[in-house]
Amino acid sequence: MILKLKRKILLLFAISIVVLMSTVWIIGGLLSNSVNEQIDEPPSDILAKKVQFQSLSGATIYGWFLKGKENVGAIVLMHGVRANRLAMLDRARFLSRKGFSVLLFDFQAHGESVGENITFGFLESRDAQAAVDYIHSVLPKEKIGVIGVSMGGAAFLLAKPTLSVNAVVLEMVYPTIEQAVSNRITSRLGNWSSIFTPLLTWQM
Repeated sequence: MILKLKRKILLLFAISIVVLMSTVWIIGGLLSNSVNEQIDEPPSDILAKKVQFQSLSGATIYGWFLKGKENVGAIVLMHGVRANRLAMLDRARFLSRKGFSVLLFDFQAHGESVGENITFGFLESRDAQAAVDYIHSVLPKEKIGVIGVSMGGAAFLLAKPTLSVNAVVLEMVYPTIEQAVSNRITSRLGNWSSIFTPLLTWQM
């Protein structure tokens, strides 16, 4: 009788572990799913043209370019995870009014830039390189700055070789991908779920 009870408890425990790991795996998939969407024409209050360029991430990157005054500089705006260039519009408006040229774009697997999965900075770092290269090609004499938010900042930091720019502003960048994963899963399932961080990191 006791042996049967022990076997039932072990079986329930094993089932619980499998269910929990499956749940975490599904959450990981949801967190890294692409968030593509069609983006309309640039707002009428900014003089922007549509641009596209190739990235070594494998994606064609889509964005908007606002031409500024000569010798003022150019700024590349890099949005956060599960966002797109629209999240950077207010910054683009502000910088454009100050005379800067501005590039805002969608990372791979975001907005109009197709990709299979969000990689939280890994593949996106290649998009960041492509964006900076694009500005170098169209404005070879201008100094270049980058503003990166969350994943956008991580994409800048993970780029190899280091991106050739003159100034950088990073906002809300996670210190490590492990901490970023842990923070996201614990915010949804509670502190205990941090034990699954290695599984999610491996999944990504």
